[in-house]
Amino acid sequence: MEAPRVAAPLPDSWVVGHGLLGSALADALRKSGTRVLTLDATAPADVMGDAAEPAVLQRALSLLVPEVVFFCQATGGGTAQAYRHAYGDVVNQLTARVPTARSVFCSSVSVYGAVCGIADEETLPITPSERAQVLLATESALHKCGGVVLRLAALYGPDRCEVLRRHLAGEPRLPGGDDRLLSYLHVDDAVAALLLAARDAEPGSCLNVSGESIRWDSLYEQLASVTGVMPAAEISAASRRGLSDRYIDCTRLRKLGWEPQMNLRRFAEQFAEKFVTDAP
Repeated sequence: MEAPRVAAPLPDSWVVGHGLLGSALADALRKSGTRVLTLDATAPADVMGDAAEPAVLQRALSLLVPEVVFFCQATGGGTAQAYRHAYGDVVNQLTARVPTARSVFCSSVSVYGAVCGIADEETLPITPSERAQVLLATESALHKCGGVVLRLAALYGPDRCEVLRRHLAGEPRLPGGDDRLLSYLHVDDAVAALLLAARDAEPGSCLNVSGESIRWDSLYEQLASVTGVMPAAEISAASRRGLSDRYIDCTRLRKLGWEPQMNLRRFAEQFAEKFVTDAP
C-alpha cells in the first residue's frame, strides 16, 4: 500500500505530534509539495519541545507560520492529566497563537465509551471515562474555532499492530464473545482521511474514521488462516471501562470521497513476519 498523497499541495502546515500517525502524515504532505513543520516533545521532529510552551511555539513560528495545523498528539495511554496537557493545553495554546489556521484534530472513537451497536457522530457516549471527557472537551473547543475533528479507530501500521503482535506471541486474545465488533484503521488510511478533511470538510464538523469493524471470531479466524498460528486459548479480562461492541459509521467521511484501502487480513498477509517474536 503506497503512502497517501494529495493531488495538490496544501498551504503551509504544522504537524503537532510526530509519532506513528504524525510522521506518516508529514511524509505524505512533503511528497505533495506542501511546506511542513513538525513538533514533538519526545520524538525526533523539526522543533523538539512541548507545544503547549510559548517559547517552543515562538521558535516554531519563526520557522514557518502555518495555515493548517494537524493535531496528531499521542499520550501512549496516559492518565487523564496527561490527556489534558497533550490535548487541551496544546490545542488552547495553538488556537490562540495561530487563530486563523485551519485546525484538524485527531480524536478517538473511544469517546463513545461502552456504546454498543452503530456509532455515528451524533451518538451520545455512555459513561465516558475521564480521558474521554478530556477528548470531548477538546473537540468542543476546536468546534468553536471552526476546527475539524476526526475520531479515529485503533491505529496499526508496518511498525505497530498490537493485535497481530499479540496473536503471533501467543498472548491471550482480546476480551469479548464471537460477535463482538472491533474497529481498526491503517495509518495510511488515516492519513488519507486527514488530508481530505483539511481540504474539504466543513468547518466545525466531526468525522468518524474506521477502516473496518470486524467480528471478534472473524478476526481470529483470519489471523489464524493467514499466519498458521492458532489463537491462544486464554482470553483477557475486560478492562474497567467495559467492552465496546460497536460498528463505527463513517458515512460522512465516505461522502467526501474517502475509502479505506487496507484491512487486517491483507496487512497480516504482507507484514506478519515483522511481528514474529520469540515467545512460546
